[in-house]
Amino acid sequence: MSINHKLGLGFGSLVGMVLLLTMLAWQNMKIFDNMELEQHRLEQFQKALLEIRRHEKNILLRNDAISVQQHRHWLAILTWLIDKEKNSIRVSEVAIWQGVDQDIQAYRRSVEPIFRDQGLSLTERIAMGESITVPLARHMHEAIQKLEKIRNSNRQFHLDWTERFYAGYIVFTILLSILIVFFIAYSLHNSLQTGIRFVREIESGNLRATIPKIPSDEIGMLLNAMQKMGSELQRLEEANIHAMAARLALSALLETSQEPLPLPRLLEVALQIVLTVPFLKVERKGAIFLVDEKTRSLRMVASQGLDQDVMQSCQEVAPGVCMCGRALNEGKLLFSSYMDERHDIRHPGMSEHGHYCLPILSRGSVQAVMTLYLAAGHQQASEDEALLANVAFTLSGILERKRLEERMRHMAHHDMLTSLPNRVLFNEHLSLALAKAARNQRILALMLIDLDHFKNVNDTLGHAAGDHVLIVTTRRIRACLRASDLVARLGGDEFAVILSDLIDREGVARVADKIVQSVCQPITWQGDRATVGASIGIALFPDHGMEENELMVCADMAMYKVKERGRNGYNFYEIPVSS
Repeated sequence: MSINHKLGLGFGSLVGMVLLLTMLAWQNMKIFDNMELEQHRLEQFQKALLEIRRHEKNILLRNDAISVQQHRHWLAILTWLIDKEKNSIRVSEVAIWQGVDQDIQAYRRSVEPIFRDQGLSLTERIAMGESITVPLARHMHEAIQKLEKIRNSNRQFHLDWTERFYAGYIVFTILLSILIVFFIAYSLHNSLQTGIRFVREIESGNLRATIPKIPSDEIGMLLNAMQKMGSELQRLEEANIHAMAARLALSALLETSQEPLPLPRLLEVALQIVLTVPFLKVERKGAIFLVDEKTRSLRMVASQGLDQDVMQSCQEVAPGVCMCGRALNEGKLLFSSYMDERHDIRHPGMSEHGHYCLPILSRGSVQAVMTLYLAAGHQQASEDEALLANVAFTLSGILERKRLEERMRHMAHHDMLTSLPNRVLFNEHLSLALAKAARNQRILALMLIDLDHFKNVNDTLGHAAGDHVLIVTTRRIRACLRASDLVARLGGDEFAVILSDLIDREGVARVADKIVQSVCQPITWQGDRATVGASIGIALFPDHGMEENELMVCADMAMYKVKERGRNGYNFYEIPVSS
């Protein structure tokens, strides 16, 4: 109930009590007026009775017409008064008034013969009047006195009752007023105390403070508005905290991308950052898959907290298989709160869980998929989706940047035509290979290969044919080597090969001969045949040198010996004999 209603109820109650008191007073005044009127009629009755008695005596003494007329006039008035009194007679006075009426009738019957009989003497009329009329008149006087006594008693009783009633009514009204004032003050006090406690909670920083029972008055409306405002402020504060956490997570992802980390390690750190976002209610389990450009399947490159069975079965996921494969095909965020029909990969004893499967797109194509594990029954939240969308966008940029860096690094260290390591990368590999050979005390062979008659191919068939010859020759040289061996293009038609972990030089000779025989096979280009040869110079570690430059010089000198002998062959460096 509002304060206005309470005040209105209190004021209305007081007004009602005053109106009731006024109505009762007015009614009481009417009762007193009636009592006064009744008393006045009794006085008139007594006066009429006295006048009748007076004129009766005059008639008995003088027997004149005027006295008879006056006697009858007052007798008529007395009869009229009795008839009028019968209309408002009380129950307690019925018997008295009936007696009075009978006495009047008897008086009328008795007195008329006395007045009409002219033969009676004065003494006889007086004697008859005294014997007949006096008892009736006395009886009526007694009745009137009795009525007067009864009415005076009733009047006094009514006065006493009215005095007590009004005194009690006034006391009741005062007590009721005090009670209403106390009720209003008490309710206002409770509302204010509730408001003060709530405001103190808000002041202490507890924006989630609630009011167990909100008053239904204006103060309650204010408190309800304040409570809603506090909840909204708390929601905004949480939203700000969540937004700050999201910004920190995204900032951490961007900062991590600046570190010189390999892509798998970078994605592993990114996964850990996402799994530790405070408001993202995910389990500390997840994985990131990269899309294989050839098979378009998903290959796991980073994981956190996964079981061994999951690691093995999800190492490679085909498109459309399980939720990760479906996210790859559909290219949109997938959510599940339980293991539904989309969860194709299962293991005995696997606990119930849900997933967020987030595709990471770049230029309209899915490049990776991040899978996060959720507790069973997890409810999807819009702020989760917003954060994951930003994470996907950020990781997309990181992947694009990393791939661009890899392409630039590849371009800086590889030949554009054959994709072989260039001279810079070759020198790095040679330095590492020499250090390893020295540590393991193994033989290392360095081959320098120069293509014979390659200039004729460019001059006669064109540079496109020359490029084709270089590509085919690269494949032929690689086919003659082990996976651990390295072939590089140093420039033009010059190639270099590093053979590691050798036992003797005979193995090097077999590889060199195999290369010579393979390279000299004819190559077809647009209906024409091109033939080149291979002049190979070989230097051995540690026989011919311990440093890269020494071996390069020795291999180069050995290659020119082959050129001098007619090309298309191989030759080991020979240490000059001192004279």
